Amino acid sequence: MRKIVILLVGLSVFLFGSELMESTDSKYEQAVKSYKEKDFKNSYEILSKIYISKLSDAKLNFYLGRSAFETGNYEVALAAFERVEMLDPANLGNKLEMARTYFMLKMYEDSELAFKEVLENPNIPQNLRTNIELYLSKVTKVQQKSFTYATVNLDWVYDSNVNYGSIDSQYNINTGTLPGTPEQSDRALQVYADIVNIYDLGDKNGFAFKNRFTLFLKDYQKLDAFDVAYIGYSPSLLYKETKYLVEFVLGLDVLNLADKEYLRTVGFTPRFEYSHTNTLRSISHIKYQKKYFSQSAQYDLNSDHYELAYSLQNILSPRSYIQGNITGIRERKHHGTRIDVDYDEYRANVVYANQFTAIYGTELFAEYRRRNYEDHSTLFGNTRVDNGATAAATVNARILKTLRLHLKGTYNRVESNQDRFSYQKYTITAGLNKTF
Repeated sequence: MRKIVILLVGLSVFLFGSELMESTDSKYEQAVKSYKEKDFKNSYEILSKIYISKLSDAKLNFYLGRSAFETGNYEVALAAFERVEMLDPANLGNKLEMARTYFMLKMYEDSELAFKEVLENPNIPQNLRTNIELYLSKVTKVQQKSFTYATVNLDWVYDSNVNYGSIDSQYNINTGTLPGTPEQSDRALQVYADIVNIYDLGDKNGFAFKNRFTLFLKDYQKLDAFDVAYIGYSPSLLYKETKYLVEFVLGLDVLNLADKEYLRTVGFTPRFEYSHTNTLRSISHIKYQKKYFSQSAQYDLNSDHYELAYSLQNILSPRSYIQGNITGIRERKHHGTRIDVDYDEYRANVVYANQFTAIYGTELFAEYRRRNYEDHSTLFGNTRVDNGATAAATVNARILKTLRLHLKGTYNRVESNQDRFSYQKYTITAGLNKTF
């Protein structure tokens, strides 16, 4: 009889526990549904009652934190995000939410440190970086109205085919000669520095003034004629609302090639960004730029540059995103009869980035482009058309809190109906990234 009683009690406890587990899981599903429908009040009410039984569930705690944040329960939100931090320390989305929660709790020093930690990651998309910059300007507004940060890259580069294709990331440099020489490989050292200052002009979701200075130096070991020195200044005015951001950018650039001033540009770029949801946003810009070549032999290359671009970005997880970009470009010469200036170009590319752990991350890039020149070539008997493709992969690893090591491989291929302009090349880049 005693054994029967013990068995009945044990069975009752088991059945009660099973029913409780099923009930908890059912409520969890209901809470997630409410969360995705942005009914944060309901999701918070449910999650705040069941989270004790799922303290080791990082997703549940993140949902609880977001729901608590949206309903103004910032202390509960912070506690939930701190649990996620212990369970998943590489979760960048959680770090960002912690930074926002610190800000709402007026813990400004903690907020600034948390925002900077997210900003140090090279894989975050540029629009998210801009939003963090605006938040940082608000954080520092309590003590000062401006905020400055900098990024410096020092790289070693191997280029298998220096004298074909673009030799920098800003321009397709035209040296005014046909690429008839054999392929030449070389190694180079390059330095990239980016300094940004944000000055807050208003209250939350208001205006800010942004100054950006960019420096790019590339020094080849043997082929000095391809050495590049570039400096740019881009002041802009931003306006931020809850779901959208508008930015008007003025661009002033000077580029030297082989120790001689080669190109000056001035441009204007309005940008618009709209958040459809918490994870899906559109980014677009229109760019008008005037190019002035400094050497008399290249005066006929002076041109107007027009650009229209649209991007769709999807945050796949707190540690990864994918972004598709389409761009249309048109260049038209100011004067002269050169046939290699006027063209229309179309580009489509996709970027995927994932911060796998707190230390290691990667970025993958693939692009197709087509360039149609306007003028007929009597030498080749046709109008030039280039089809190009690029594939790149980057791996980065954190060495110190503000210091990262990165390794990048890039492959370029262009097929032209004028054979002299067809080429393929690959580049390998290894270096350090330091943030200040």
